[in-house]
Amino acid sequence: MMPRCMASAIAVCLLGGCFALPVRAATPAAALEEVGAQAGAPSPPGPQPSAQITGPSLTFEQAVQHSLAQNPQVLAAREAVTAAQQGVVVARAGYLPTIAATGTGVVGTSSAASFSSTGTAAPLPFGTSGSVSLSASLPLFDGGRTPAAVASAEAALAQAEGALRQTQQDTALAVATAFFNVLASERLTTVREAQLAQAQQQLALSQAQVRAGVAAQADVIQVQSTVSQAQVNLLQARSQIATSKAGLQAAIGTDAAAPVEVQEPPAPPLTVPVTADAVMQAAVANRPEVAKAEAAVRSGQAALDVARINAGPQVTVSAGTAYTPLSTSPVLTNATTYGLTATIALPLYSVGAQAGVDQAQATLRIAQAQLLAARVSVRQDAYQSYLTAVQDAETITATQAARAAADAALAVAEGQYRAGVGTIVAVVTAQANAAQAEVSAVTAVYTYQTGLATLRHAQGIPVAGGGSQ
Repeated sequence: MMPRCMASAIAVCLLGGCFALPVRAATPAAALEEVGAQAGAPSPPGPQPSAQITGPSLTFEQAVQHSLAQNPQVLAAREAVTAAQQGVVVARAGYLPTIAATGTGVVGTSSAASFSSTGTAAPLPFGTSGSVSLSASLPLFDGGRTPAAVASAEAALAQAEGALRQTQQDTALAVATAFFNVLASERLTTVREAQLAQAQQQLALSQAQVRAGVAAQADVIQVQSTVSQAQVNLLQARSQIATSKAGLQAAIGTDAAAPVEVQEPPAPPLTVPVTADAVMQAAVANRPEVAKAEAAVRSGQAALDVARINAGPQVTVSAGTAYTPLSTSPVLTNATTYGLTATIALPLYSVGAQAGVDQAQATLRIAQAQLLAARVSVRQDAYQSYLTAVQDAETITATQAARAAADAALAVAEGQYRAGVGTIVAVVTAQANAAQAEVSAVTAVYTYQTGLATLRHAQGIPVAGGGSQ
């Protein structure tokens, strides 16, 4: 019987190291290392997997930074911050003086008539008239409206900044998920190619056994079914590469059909680098959802202040001056005026005033409750992300052990069939189990990487590990 396929290892690298995931066929030299001790006797290598598109590859950090620079949702959130900044400028204008230049001019005659000394009516002569004035006023006191307006505008700015950070972090997490989906799809395609090569070798072996008269034709039929399924699995894996790359481009904010190649990042250690308590504390301190909720409380307090001002006496005090350097009127020429103006308005009856206060109080209580809910929610999300990351790390170890066990079982089944004491059904079953174990091992690696990105997102820190988010 033909010897079993040589087992090689796909070197899957993530943030700090590499995981060796053996497969039973030849794979690209840059991604493989020999592990013959685990695989048994070597055999001729299978066909090489299809070459990737040439060109510069995209790193994880570059993918995240590109998305933060050109994703439409991020761009819209930035413009919202700019608008909120101008809102603060408008609100603070209530503290500043107002300076204006006013000019008036008239060319023509009046519709009135004058009487001459003889008593006959005569129209006013055609002529021109006008004046130029400069004025300035400075608000001294407006009952607290301007401070409340500034507080409200600053709260709106804080909410917009929180929304921007949340959009950036959500976008970065979407890019991270799509990025590692691409890597997983490519590695799984390599695995599927290796599995097809192995099935084809097993088919050739079975056909040789039948020709030698030591196996039944049913063995060939069994292996032909395995080959067909391996071909289907490979087609699906290759299709998934294109789908995952389109998803990555969409997350970045570029044309989904544009070609892209990704670069494997360094591998992380198989231990989560933070504690559960630290994760939850970081979430409350850093998550933009909490910052937005805190800003909503400040906005509600400012709205309550305005409602109370509107329900009480209205007092305004301002200082002003005016200068008229030029006028056709001899009385106003070079005239200068200045003074202090105070206005007091006492509402005697207003049904809506107290209702406005009550409404603002209720809105403030809603914002305070939502702040508490946001803090609880981000703590829960951070804790769940921590538990998931820990489980993902343990899953890598477990799937590697399962893969080794499946490889050993396959070696036994192949050896028994080679010696004539085993069945092709046992070999096919062992091959299916080993194939699934390899798929699970590859998937676990990128699930863990995605879990670490999700954990950073849950803490409110840059997903890429150092970018501005």
